[in-house]
Amino acid sequence: MEDTKNLNDDGQKIEQAQESLPEPAPVSETPVADAQTDITPTEAAAEPEIKAPEPVTPEKIEAETEQVVEKLVNLMGIRSQARTKLLEDGTYYVNLRTRHSDGLLIGRRGMTIISIQALANQIMKHRYPTIPIDIFVDVSGYRKKHENFLRKKALAVAKIVTETNRDMALDLLTEKEFRMVQNELAPLGTVRVHAIGSGPKKTVIIAPITS
Repeated sequence: MEDTKNLNDDGQKIEQAQESLPEPAPVSETPVADAQTDITPTEAAAEPEIKAPEPVTPEKIEAETEQVVEKLVNLMGIRSQARTKLLEDGTYYVNLRTRHSDGLLIGRRGMTIISIQALANQIMKHRYPTIPIDIFVDVSGYRKKHENFLRKKALAVAKIVTETNRDMALDLLTEKEFRMVQNELAPLGTVRVHAIGSGPKKTVIIAPITS
């Protein structure tokens, strides 16, 4: 009996001791602030500003084309002045002027100026591989005059070919001149044009269209 009484007394003492203990402080459910939120804008490292690439305009290509062509001519020891303009067909026409070196710059059958033109096209296409660039280099309007002469000559030859029903050859022409002759004679519907040979200039044949 005494043991039971003692157990009861001990139980009451334990309950009284538990009731007298202070309640634990409530646990805060507020999340810990992100460390980055305590960083002020002045403390954060400033990111470098990325500038947008400069747009490539026709005016920019004109200016660079002039510089490239003039530099190529200067490497030949010839002083010249270049003027470039964008034609309606998308060609960048560069007209060079010299004091006493036009003939030297044109070269035999125009091969020197054609070589300069080819180099200028390669350089500009390497700089802007995604932009179609077609450069035509002239000397004091020589090649423009030659093109007009070539158009008239092609029409005259085409007339003879139609009347005689025989093939005739034009002079050696560049790829650009060949396309020009093709476009000039296509509306006639009486002749066809093809090129033979290899190299920068090819022999152009005008042949009758037979039914």
